[in-house]
Amino acid sequence: MTSTGQRAPTSSAANRLRPGTLLLGSLFLGSLALRLWGINFGLPALYRPDEDVTVGRAMGILHGVFDPHFADWPHLYFYLSAAWLAPFHWIGLVSDQASGYLGVRILDAIIGSLAVPVLFEFGRRAYGWLAGMFAALALSVAYLHVRDSHFATTDTPLTLAILLGLYIAYRTVSARGVRPLLMNGVILGIAASLKYNGALLASGMAAAQYISGRWVERPLIRLVGRLAVVALIGMVTLAITSPYLVLDPALTAHGVSYIFFHLSKSTAPNIGWVELSLGLWYGIDPSLVAIALVGIGYAAWKRHTADWIIVTFLVVYFIFIGVGGSVFFRYADPMIPPLLLLGGRAIADLVKAASSARVRWLTIGTAAAAILLPSLVHDVQYDLLIQQTDTRTLAFNWMAAHMPAGGRAAVPYMAGPAHDQHLVDSAEHSHGATDPYVASFLDSRLETQYTIMELTQNDLETAATMDRFRQQGIRIVVVGEQYPQLGCRVDTPLERVLQQQATLVASFSPTVGCPDSAFDPIDTYYVPLAGYGGWVRPGPPIRIYQLPG
Repeated sequence: MTSTGQRAPTSSAANRLRPGTLLLGSLFLGSLALRLWGINFGLPALYRPDEDVTVGRAMGILHGVFDPHFADWPHLYFYLSAAWLAPFHWIGLVSDQASGYLGVRILDAIIGSLAVPVLFEFGRRAYGWLAGMFAALALSVAYLHVRDSHFATTDTPLTLAILLGLYIAYRTVSARGVRPLLMNGVILGIAASLKYNGALLASGMAAAQYISGRWVERPLIRLVGRLAVVALIGMVTLAITSPYLVLDPALTAHGVSYIFFHLSKSTAPNIGWVELSLGLWYGIDPSLVAIALVGIGYAAWKRHTADWIIVTFLVVYFIFIGVGGSVFFRYADPMIPPLLLLGGRAIADLVKAASSARVRWLTIGTAAAAILLPSLVHDVQYDLLIQQTDTRTLAFNWMAAHMPAGGRAAVPYMAGPAHDQHLVDSAEHSHGATDPYVASFLDSRLETQYTIMELTQNDLETAATMDRFRQQGIRIVVVGEQYPQLGCRVDTPLERVLQQQATLVASFSPTVGCPDSAFDPIDTYYVPLAGYGGWVRPGPPIRIYQLPG
């Protein structure tokens, strides 16, 4: 205790921590707000591919179906999602598919927001308080990370796990004994159990172990031995958290072989390295791309311990993922936090080199504005757009009002407004689900008033599909392209025949005019990454034709 009239000494560290904590808390809440804004988009219909897999398996677990019967991804996020939904399910807040989708989307938004303070802490430990704050500010508004945190998919959890793994690798770089190896192995196993490419985190860990053993005798033997222990712990963690990968080895082999088939199949217009680069260009905006590139160059010059770990991971991840021929832009997600950390460090060192306090504050303000404003505008444009009524919802409502009970329609799956029970029973799009309840989780919305013939991409490319329509009693044909296009209207052989032999009865466009917008060319998500001018709602252009008779 202090004597009367005397004030206890105040720690300068505590003084610095208090405003810093408030700033970091504000960043976290702002990040969460951007990621929660519009998170109910499309519901009760599902318009984001892959959410049906995650939420279907998670809800299946709550209904006693513990085996996912799916190995294209590992299973940890299915179980984490089920654990998150369980208390809401018990009190009745999660009772149907739409509430399940919303619940896991909220979990993803929280996980995405948690990456912001983790990145700050990594930056603070490795490069200083200001570097961590610049990096956290950039991640809080980085567009692709904000967008993908709206989805009930594995990309955002994987990004957090890899970020944690790089941080742990840095913090334990000089540690001895078994505990640091255990920590590295567990987080490696968790990352791999979220998605197989999480195993590439091992490259950053290998760099850390190499640095820690450079000055000991026989460093190569030590390096191989420690990495072997980390890999063993990682495999055990993977087996525990995704047990059916071990219990059903045949399905696991099939899933892994599909991954390599998918990566080897050239569906994107560019090679994988170009697609990853485009994902970053549109995903974190040109200003942050420039800052990240400066950060990489600066790291190559400084060669700090954390630089070796981060750059090694970035190079290995970019090379291995970029080899693929079917690379989605969202595959760039795990690269975003470490890139922004390097950029934040470069800016922080620039601030420190300023000649006076006034110049320092001017540099901080200019850097913060360059980081924040372009990406924040991008985020707000996206969040405002996804809240508007999707063209597929408009088409669904039109069909509900005009289709007679018992009628039959031809409808595309991804670009269409509805699916029917026959499509559920066929398991055509259920990703191997064997349980009827799990198999019922499909894109769009279940329709019971009329039945549906699935209109495939091949059907659009041939006029002979008209014969199928006549044979199956089709009266209504819904036309929509599977993949987003840059034009307003796509001319196909089938639609040319429909224009001659059928009547256009309804048309729903997401745009006014023909905006020049950027899409991931192989992702069936009908919201542009950039170029929002002229967009009034999400969704593909949809045209509905009525056949004569």
